[in-house]
Amino acid sequence: MREPMDEDSVLLELNQRWGCDLPSGWVPITGPAKFSEELEMYGAETFAEQFDGKLPTLLERTFNVSELYEITEEGTVKIVALTNCLFQYSGLEHMYTDQSFQFLLYFSHESSVTAGGKALVNLIHQTWPESIRHFWPDSL
Repeated sequence: MREPMDEDSVLLELNQRWGCDLPSGWVPITGPAKFSEELEMYGAETFAEQFDGKLPTLLERTFNVSELYEITEEGTVKIVALTNCLFQYSGLEHMYTDQSFQFLLYFSHESSVTAGGKALVNLIHQTWPESIRHFWPDSL
């Protein structure tokens, strides 16, 4: 694993790669997103049911990571072990990405989970083929 970036560099890279305007947030639902073909939004409840306890192993196998950047809505950035990632909304919105920024998971107060990155979206489709029936807001 390479040397972690400082907080400002992480926030700048998220803005450049994914259009995140932190600490204001990431609003892919208002589009058009720069990488909209790499984004999908799911209902949080059905996403959690499908991936409960599975995300760390899936992300580790697919992206060869053991830690992720965790970014909260107020702009706090820290490195977190996969096994300690919340992968849910907890009163604060959370984003998770690897050190290469090749994917992004966003857990929102809108009862949604946004997945960014072609490899992550493909992984979700392979693991959860019926995911296309659970796009947000249709899943509410």
